[in-house]
Amino acid sequence: MDYDKSIAENMEKNLFARCICKEDVNVSTVLVGFPGMGLAGAIAAQHISEIMELKTIGFVEGIVIPPVAVFLDGYLRHPYRIMGKEGFDIAVFIGESAVNAEASFHIANAVMNWAEKHGAKEIIALDGFAYMNKKDEAKVYLVAEPEIKEKVSKLNIPPLKSGFIKGFAGAILNKTMISDVDGFAFLVGTRPDLPDPGAAASLIQTLNSYKNTNINVETLKEQSESIKKKLAELAFQTQEMVAPSTDRSRKKTFYT
Repeated sequence: MDYDKSIAENMEKNLFARCICKEDVNVSTVLVGFPGMGLAGAIAAQHISEIMELKTIGFVEGIVIPPVAVFLDGYLRHPYRIMGKEGFDIAVFIGESAVNAEASFHIANAVMNWAEKHGAKEIIALDGFAYMNKKDEAKVYLVAEPEIKEKVSKLNIPPLKSGFIKGFAGAILNKTMISDVDGFAFLVGTRPDLPDPGAAASLIQTLNSYKNTNINVETLKEQSESIKKKLAELAFQTQEMVAPSTDRSRKKTFYT
């Protein structure tokens, strides 16, 4: 990609992260999907980019970026990249690896600066939370700034009552509270120990309703059902091995 290399070469030592953009795009909505609980946000962001055929229009550069080179099918791609295309009013920030608290702060600052420069009206963090009640599995909740209460009340998404959001999603939402850019999060109930494409599908369906997009999630649902089936089989086999030889009755699993 043909970027202005002087931007990176002249980076000040105290500038820990910044966005370098190839195209002068204007967007209304910025989505951020970095690795978090169940990888729900990261999976959703990647799926949106693939289905909408978005291209890499920029990336995040800085000394706080983990020293990880990412490649797919033998080709390198930026680990923290900006996805978009002409005529599409949504930009998607994808992160391939988790970052620490300091890096989250600086990357969130870079994302916010980019969003303001390119006309964004809102930033939506896509993330998951570990549900305690089974009824919250794959259910999407809303967390938002108090200043935009009237706007988010029209989304008809139930709010989470209390808690905290860790990592990059939390950092970017803190930035929105001191910015003119509206900030809120779609949070989905997910298992914390495994990738959850089903939770990612729920996030995208919520986005479809809000932005009037039509991003297909059938492949994510199929992946989710496949994972559930394999986990149920594994749980049953494990219980069979540890069960007394006189008791061969089927045990209840996480999904039954």
